[in-house]
Amino acid sequence: MKGAGALAVTPFIGGVVGANGRNHGAKRNGRKNGRASDKRVVGYYPSWAADGYPPRDIPYGKITDLNYAFLEPKSNGEVKLAVTGDPAPGVLETFREITHEREDTAFHLSIQAGWYSGRYSDAALTPERRARFARTAIEHMRTYNFDGIDIDWEYPDGTIRESDPRNLTLLLGEIRRQLDAAEREDDRTYELSMAVSANASVAEPLEVGEFNDDVSFLNVMTYDFHGTWGERTHFNAPLYPVPDAPNATPKFTCDYAMRWWAKRPIAREKLHFGLPFYGRTFENVGGESRDRGLFQPFEGGGARTFADIRKNVEPSHDYRYHWHPEARVPWLYSDEEDVFIGYDDKHSIMEKTKYAVDNGFGGVMCWELSQDPTDTLLDTIGRHISHP
Repeated sequence: MKGAGALAVTPFIGGVVGANGRNHGAKRNGRKNGRASDKRVVGYYPSWAADGYPPRDIPYGKITDLNYAFLEPKSNGEVKLAVTGDPAPGVLETFREITHEREDTAFHLSIQAGWYSGRYSDAALTPERRARFARTAIEHMRTYNFDGIDIDWEYPDGTIRESDPRNLTLLLGEIRRQLDAAEREDDRTYELSMAVSANASVAEPLEVGEFNDDVSFLNVMTYDFHGTWGERTHFNAPLYPVPDAPNATPKFTCDYAMRWWAKRPIAREKLHFGLPFYGRTFENVGGESRDRGLFQPFEGGGARTFADIRKNVEPSHDYRYHWHPEARVPWLYSDEEDVFIGYDDKHSIMEKTKYAVDNGFGGVMCWELSQDPTDTLLDTIGRHISHP
């Protein structure tokens, strides 16, 4: 979880968020965020980034929402501040100060339990555990003056328990019920969101039509479509398919995922397009140099942040930059080192942001902010989604 990759640095599988039937919009202390655009820019911030990228370095004027990652649930439903050794309490104390200073930014506590860990399944299993989950999560939210809860259950598709999709719906309903009570007591609006899978087969079991009134928006994780779990090099987050690729998977594209979610029983403007601020690397790439490393067998690899790629790879004479006219994303390839890097740069982030705006989606989500400390990608987003 603490690598360069996304909410789940694992094979392309995805997560969950719904729509909004009761206007649980982006508000703080009873008034709507004073942003110039009705589009959101949601940035995840992981606690482990605090040493090199402290909370006060975040460019709050360039995002509308900040999701703090991660709190985690125990099997009995209790939501803990952090895993042992994680710097969450100290970081959250700083965020509590910032929430009073940045009233035009919405702050959310994101809750995760790891990839198919089973603890989310345990926590959502009974009414008592669901009530404890909601109560303890909301206690943390109030303690640190946050504006909402973000659910990142990877994944409630029935793999751990057949009842997980139903229990997810019940869990979201219980959280929303307790948030409503907290709203009345505190005279402010609290949001409930969720990170959702871009993989239709994983997201299909979700009861979207039943929980859409309980959630405020979805962050679709449109990345990790390809990586070292595959057999050939490919792009981390292609916007469109490459039909003639030997490992072509048209459903594993951002466009397919967003169009699939747009057909679910949720409002299109409550869907956020996920943008990766990192790339996937493939090592020991086979094939001839004329192939430029694309769609070739490989051995080994991992992930690298956009900042690392920009500083240490792009300026290198060993790597050549390429742009794919169909996938609408770049890649770097070193014939000398036999390394392929599929990532997003200013050009592809611009095209994806425009895609989200032009197709009527609610905005974009970024994983994660510390991977772009110079705001290169955030500034690109901001040229197409304006803020105050």
